[in-house]
Amino acid sequence: MSYPQALLSSAARQLQRVFEADHLQASSEEELHQQVTRMVQQLLRQNLNHLLHILYRIDVDERNVKRAMLAASEGEVAENIARLIVERELLKAQIRFRYSQN
Repeated sequence: MSYPQALLSSAARQLQRVFEADHLQASSEEELHQQVTRMVQQLLRQNLNHLLHILYRIDVDERNVKRAMLAASEGEVAENIARLIVERELLKAQIRFRYSQN
């Protein structure tokens, strides 16, 4: 699905705050996903508790996270979790946008 730049930027800003990252680019959903994947992979290796806290804070469904963790490799796990994170933040950005219109 293609998202408007405003939604991508909103989701990127929120993820930047949550991950305490310096700067996230949001020119496309795929680019955002790749950047989040790198951060998730680093947290999987270095600070799993912090990653779990982020997932809870973002409100990613626990069942989906458990499914994502069943992947064969660490890279696949990171990609799956990053996809869940980006999808959730884009959904939240859509909701914020929709209700700010009213």
